[in-house]
Amino acid sequence: MSNINNKQIDSLRILMEAELAKLVTKTRDEMNPELKTNYIDIDGDVADDEAVADTIVDTDNAIIGLHLQKARDLNAALDRIQSGVYGVCIDCSDDIGFERLSAYPTAKRCIKCQSLHEKMFASNPTPSM
Repeated sequence: MSNINNKQIDSLRILMEAELAKLVTKTRDEMNPELKTNYIDIDGDVADDEAVADTIVDTDNAIIGLHLQKARDLNAALDRIQSGVYGVCIDCSDDIGFERLSAYPTAKRCIKCQSLHEKMFASNPTPSM
């Protein structure tokens, strides 16, 4: 366990659980066709209806994808709390620090290791296995 105390962890857990609940609602709303704006309502004189519809679908899918990734990150952080390893860097096992976790509660690396990770994978965003 890192050197952050239980009160700090509890406050971050509560924030993450609230954020996760919001994401579930947002994602459900994004997927609800009854809440969607019809693309004809956006511009009644659309020259290429199919292109506009494709753009709207692509944008909706991207937004849902972002929501799902954030939900995965939040769930992983909550799992680390349950496992007793929250606040411990996955690369060097040093403490992540409450300041960093306050700014980015799902952080799994300390600033030093995250910086190194970003430099290593900047040109190749998906590490090869």
